[in-house]
Amino acid sequence: MSLATYDEARPWAKAMKTELLERRMPPWNAVKGFGEFRNAPLLSQRDIDLIINWVEGGAPKGEDKELPDGPLFSTGWSLGKPDLVLSLNETVKVRPDYDEYRTFTVDSALSEDRWLKAVDLRPGNASVVHCATISVRPRQAGDLPWRTIATWLPGQPPVALDPPAVQALPAGSQLSVRVHYRGAGEAVTDQSELGLYFSGAQTRKPLQELVASDPSAVIPAGAARHRVAASIVTQSDLEAIAVRPRAHPLIVSMQATAYRPDGSQEVLIWTRGYQFDWQQTYYFKRPVALPKGTRVEVIAYFDNSDENRNQPNDPPKQLRWSDLTTDPMFVVLAVKGEAHD
Repeated sequence: MSLATYDEARPWAKAMKTELLERRMPPWNAVKGFGEFRNAPLLSQRDIDLIINWVEGGAPKGEDKELPDGPLFSTGWSLGKPDLVLSLNETVKVRPDYDEYRTFTVDSALSEDRWLKAVDLRPGNASVVHCATISVRPRQAGDLPWRTIATWLPGQPPVALDPPAVQALPAGSQLSVRVHYRGAGEAVTDQSELGLYFSGAQTRKPLQELVASDPSAVIPAGAARHRVAASIVTQSDLEAIAVRPRAHPLIVSMQATAYRPDGSQEVLIWTRGYQFDWQQTYYFKRPVALPKGTRVEVIAYFDNSDENRNQPNDPPKQLRWSDLTTDPMFVVLAVKGEAHD
């Protein structure tokens, strides 16, 4: 729905209050105090109180003469003009009741290896592009899996990596863009664009993926709080730049904790109140040291009961990890760090 004018926003006043109190909007699943992230789109407590007080006070309009100009929405790119723009190779017809995922494969047409500092998506029709995941693989990779390089959500600008951190984009790579479309009440079309930003830094530290998963995990039918654990151990000194929980509809919460060789420990992230349609990449405000031998333990809880509003089966049935996804449960994006004693 649009909230650009008073007449458009007023019917949703009570819903706004509920979403804010339940912390469902803006969508952000990381619990405050467990990891510090630079891309958190959170409202201040003052803003939350202001909206709630407005709703509880009857949602009055106020004086027309005090209305601000706008709102103004940019139709450009959040980080400025990209170094390379790739158009998704199909115009999609989106029905009023459309709710589907579409995957597009695009050739980069690069003749040499490049290094990415950021990736962005510009919807052709922002009213129907709900979210997207961008992945890459070398053209000659055959059956090798795609490597996720970015997630896109409306209202959350892309994050540019601080030098010297970069992501590799080999010559001739293919890019996969998985877009979630949702109808907006009328039949429209969309042809979105992908924007790539290259790093010009002379010194580069390519991002590495540390993956934690348990492919043998089984989630019993009816279990309301089933625990799944996985861990990874660093083989060299690393610095974590970001984390990407690959959660699924049955999940309730996930926590990742780093246990360092010196005995110290740090919770990297704790997510709960999960929303399947809003899977973020969480970028740390400052790199987190993961010296060689650090064990990152991931603990997730799943609700496979009929009380879970995201339950896909009626009645619930036993599920294996492979039934849920081929993705790992948790990914740490890191670069080589300084040596530690």
